[in-house]
Amino acid sequence: MESSADRAVRASYEAAAARSAGRSAQARVDDASYAFLPRLGLSARYVRLSDFTPSPLFPFAIAATGAPTGTVSPPTVSTGPVSIAPILDSYALDATLTLPVSDYVLRLARGLQAAKHGRDAVEWDSVVAAARARLAGKISFYEWIRANASVDAAQRSLAEARAHLADVKNQFGQGNTSRADVLRVDSAAASAEAALAEAGAQRATAEARLRTLLHLPEAEPLSTRDGVSAPLGLIAQNEAEWLSEAYRTRAELHGLDAAESSARAQAGVARAAYVPTAGVFANATYANPNPRYFPPEAAWHATWAVGVSVTWTPTDIPGALAGATEAEARGDALAAQRNALRDTLAVEVVQHLESVLGAEAKIAATEKQLESASEAYRVTRSLYANARATTSNVLDAEADLARARLAWVNARVDVRVARARLEHAAGRDQSAAAP
Repeated sequence: MESSADRAVRASYEAAAARSAGRSAQARVDDASYAFLPRLGLSARYVRLSDFTPSPLFPFAIAATGAPTGTVSPPTVSTGPVSIAPILDSYALDATLTLPVSDYVLRLARGLQAAKHGRDAVEWDSVVAAARARLAGKISFYEWIRANASVDAAQRSLAEARAHLADVKNQFGQGNTSRADVLRVDSAAASAEAALAEAGAQRATAEARLRTLLHLPEAEPLSTRDGVSAPLGLIAQNEAEWLSEAYRTRAELHGLDAAESSARAQAGVARAAYVPTAGVFANATYANPNPRYFPPEAAWHATWAVGVSVTWTPTDIPGALAGATEAEARGDALAAQRNALRDTLAVEVVQHLESVLGAEAKIAATEKQLESASEAYRVTRSLYANARATTSNVLDAEADLARARLAWVNARVDVRVARARLEHAAGRDQSAAAP
């Protein structure tokens, strides 16, 4: 039976989607972690400038003075204004390293926390999806068992009806009964055949449902060691214990807790826009020509710069306030959903526990009913064989026995279904897969 539940988890599309969402959430955590790395920017640039005639740098003549004493030649004087020839090809390689110091505390740490809580919420959702698939697998399996047992009960009832029909026909041949009795028993046998056909159709439907849920091919046989007569262990009957376990274990509660924490952390990230952002940076430039060299020359030169920057955009505050308010409101809504779920669990656990107790009580009752009906049928058949009971008596005994068999089957399956639902309500099918 457990293999059916486990296979249902593996075959569940909902569980597969939840696992994919978990990988997506982990990627968001990785992205938030990478944000702590210093921001390194690299660039390479080539620019071709248009040619032009430069204006004179010094629009006047410059004379050379201070000639050596005693020389005969006159001083040399420039013949026109001084200008700088333009450099039309520009190359530059830049590397900038930035450390957002204030963001580490105000934004990045809270953003990473929000991403981790969001990932936890998604992982709890994956546990919920797996638990639902496991419960569906158990219930479908039990319904298949019910259908098989119902077919077996219908076959036994049909065999008994045919045996009675043979007896009645024999009695009719000896003139000990009427044709009306033969027709009544024949009708009862036909009804038993119809009941068997209906039970067979229900078994085929239950098998198709189970195969579809587990994605089993038609060629793969279904088998089980857990029949309706398999014994069941005792369960705790204390409602407080079951409810306490549900509060501790239910993945939905943990998921809502994590989602609320993520919303609160996102509100903190939004509030970081209230204050200025401070950071340090370092820049290295290797350019031809390098703009820091004057006059410019067509040659490669390396320069560097380090500094501190503080930026603040006051106009972002209203938007940040709205974002923080929205995130806090989302956190409040998630907290309310968690409290509502706790109230729902308080009723759900009690309901399923009472269903288990009621089904177990029915098992004891149906066992007595089956024993009584079986004995009544045996006695009635014996009396009929000795002409001390009528056909009506036998038909009534057969009907009572058929109903007792079905009630016995249903009670044993119902208690298994009720236990599965109770264990799901308490989160026992979730604790093993908890993140």
